[in-house]
Amino acid sequence: MNAKYLRLAAKLRGDIQQGRLAPGQRLPSIRAQARQQGVSLTTAIKSYEWLEAQGEIVAAPKSGFFVRARPQTARAPRFPLFDPHATPVDNAALIAEVRRGAQDPAHVPLGTVMLSPALLPLTDLQLSLARAARRAPQSAAGYGQLAGEPALRQALCRHFAEDGMALAPEDLLITNGCMPALNLALTAVSRPGDAIAVPSPCYSGQLQLLASLGRRVVEIPCHARGMDLGRFAACLAAGDARVALLSGNHHNPLGFCLSPEDKQRVAQLAALHRTVVIEDDVFGECGHGGPRPLPIKAWDSDGWVIWCGSFSKTLAPGYRIGWCAPGRHLPALAALHLSGMLAVNTPLQLALADFLNRGAYRRHLRRLQPALAAQVDRLSEAVLRHFPAGAGLARPDGGYAVWVQLPDGQDGLALYRAARARGIGLVPGAVFSARGLYGDCLRLNAGNPWEPRIDQAVATLGKLARSI
Repeated sequence: MNAKYLRLAAKLRGDIQQGRLAPGQRLPSIRAQARQQGVSLTTAIKSYEWLEAQGEIVAAPKSGFFVRARPQTARAPRFPLFDPHATPVDNAALIAEVRRGAQDPAHVPLGTVMLSPALLPLTDLQLSLARAARRAPQSAAGYGQLAGEPALRQALCRHFAEDGMALAPEDLLITNGCMPALNLALTAVSRPGDAIAVPSPCYSGQLQLLASLGRRVVEIPCHARGMDLGRFAACLAAGDARVALLSGNHHNPLGFCLSPEDKQRVAQLAALHRTVVIEDDVFGECGHGGPRPLPIKAWDSDGWVIWCGSFSKTLAPGYRIGWCAPGRHLPALAALHLSGMLAVNTPLQLALADFLNRGAYRRHLRRLQPALAAQVDRLSEAVLRHFPAGAGLARPDGGYAVWVQLPDGQDGLALYRAARARGIGLVPGAVFSARGLYGDCLRLNAGNPWEPRIDQAVATLGKLARSI
């Protein structure tokens, strides 16, 4: 650490980790810190920004910087162990019902995992839209390039390179969001009736997509820190699935990141068994501290990993702009892209290229990530405070989903329906499995700044959990 701000940040981090600075303690103002340490204001500012990005401190508007308060210890959820086998997705109707209910705007928004508009740089995005329209006023007059606007693909590649992910613009296809990218990949590399390996629990939207495509699923057991790679390897070796749909970073709903060693192992298994791994990395930039974790794709030397992502979980859900890096399957996906999508909104692509190129997206992520960490902490603390004793709680590395296991095998679906009747959204664990697992679990959204209404809703859920 040669830079002065990094030396100062390391000193403060050590004070936090050794308990010399207590959780919730207010730090000296930037001016006071600069004066005490004999450094410039710029050095003090950058050290605080670095600590905030690492999830060590949080900024409170008009109040200053505080040591991040860590939630009290909770029981880790228990996860079932089982032998994977192919099964149809028979609960698609329930998944559709729950997804519709979770999006009800009248409900307290603890259902759909989505950012509050208060966390989005809407004014800055409008500026980029206006700049793009001035520079290319005819952009809306045609369909644009099939693979996506070169300006956006180039901007994305520069952005990825800053995090250690090397891609060329011609490696990318721009899509109408991440789910269409997953749809495109699944349609290109599998057929109706095929079995797709997925982590269990699995994001309900992916299960719904697989059901609509007529695919079966092979659920691979997960635990709080990752996926059972032994069972995953055995599944591929036995030929039970030739395609896998995985998330290496900030898995929805558990929030774990696979370790670099596990990501490398997945890429090696894909090459060894000629298995296509479709990687959903939509939460990859929603970490709670530290550098952005590399995706599984970073270890893919043979092109078997199709890497998919979008801006929907970090920036602008309504823009519906995503991407995929198909590797060896680029020709097949490009052909389907032409027949199925024809084009992606060109003005929005150019606006996002501008947003990336002028550093606005990187600045937004530096503000967003510590906010997400604080919101996850507040929601987790509220669950522990209000829910019955014995509830389990997963500790996510990133994202803004909080996975809760009810005590004593209580019914998460009954809690979901009771909560809906009281105007509270949530997602029951039953929709995260095609095998009928996780009936005693639920997922809560931490995508909103904390407010009394949310705390009261969690308190109501706790009361309901005691009565069902």
